[in-house]
Amino acid sequence: MGSAQRSVAIGDLHGEVSLLRALIQQIPPDGVQLLFLGDYLDRGEDSLGTIQFLWELAQERACVFLRGNHDAAWLDVWNGDRFVRCPAIPGARKVWEAAHGQVPPLVGAFLARTHLDWEDADAYYAHAGALPDCSFRKTPTEVKLWGTETFLTSPYDWGKPVVFGHYELTEPLLTPTKCGIDTAAYRTGCLTALNVHTRQVIQAAR
Repeated sequence: MGSAQRSVAIGDLHGEVSLLRALIQQIPPDGVQLLFLGDYLDRGEDSLGTIQFLWELAQERACVFLRGNHDAAWLDVWNGDRFVRCPAIPGARKVWEAAHGQVPPLVGAFLARTHLDWEDADAYYAHAGALPDCSFRKTPTEVKLWGTETFLTSPYDWGKPVVFGHYELTEPLLTPTKCGIDTAAYRTGCLTALNVHTRQVIQAAR
């Protein structure tokens, strides 16, 4: 179970550290927990810089970091000390080659501390949502990381809204049962956050 602080959920970053910095400046620290929905690396501006920024941010702000499918792919090739090969997931090759195959151990240490899911008074949280017709707690790990075809269109009510990223949306999806906030920042230049309690959308754009 999460803390009593109100959560501001933040969508998939994919290396967009400049947008992240701009977004964080718009979120007052008092009484707020920053809840990141995963996928920190690959595709965008500066994946390693993003991890470094988040590592430092966690020393200053209340943060929860969830695990996305890209993060799980990186952890699959992490042996506790180093990354043994490039993960087989889109965008990873760019990160691997930029680091000349020597991705800093800080990345592995950060990703290893991520959570599969989270819960607070307002919502459930998982990178790729939940399985329809199944409780959130019993949703398989693979679904929480990789999603399922029926999730977005299902009318199922999990008892609380499910807040998620993963699915690239042209605008945030806000319904009584779901809140989707991956606006594909690496491609659109728009990074989205959501005050889950008030449903206030916060965005940074370039």
